[in-house]
Amino acid sequence: MTDTTTSTASTTSAGTRSAARELLQSIAHTVDQLLALDDADLDHACSHGCAMNGGVRRLLVHNAEHDRMHAGAVSGARYQARAMQESELGRLLRDWLRERVELVGQLLAAPDSVLEARADGDEWTVREHVEHVLFWERDSITTALADVAGVEMAEGSPRAAV
Repeated sequence: MTDTTTSTASTTSAGTRSAARELLQSIAHTVDQLLALDDADLDHACSHGCAMNGGVRRLLVHNAEHDRMHAGAVSGARYQARAMQESELGRLLRDWLRERVELVGQLLAAPDSVLEARADGDEWTVREHVEHVLFWERDSITTALADVAGVEMAEGSPRAAV
């Protein structure tokens, strides 16, 4: 594993790691809260200033644009601080997060019956796809981290490419 006390190019410090985790946890909590709404609720009036005299829909559009704007500002600040995203690990994780968010987005506001659905010609249900992704994420990363640490995995541990 990388020694975080001497290398800053490819690691995330405790402060930025904490900020990233807080952003992820917050959006997960917010999504859980918003999933209690129906599509009709999007047209409901919203008194928050960020709704800009519109309804819940306008607030959500604003909040997405707000995040995009601040992501740009953070990118600009990193540029000015000469701390641009040079880490290949950082870029790979960012790309993986984008793909995971796409997968999660496919499940949002879907009825539970979708979990048992199959696309034409697909042998797996949606639930099986999710279980597959979760299992191989955990298994592959556990293996990779053990390999980097020089720890030998127990016999019988799944180690296959899928």
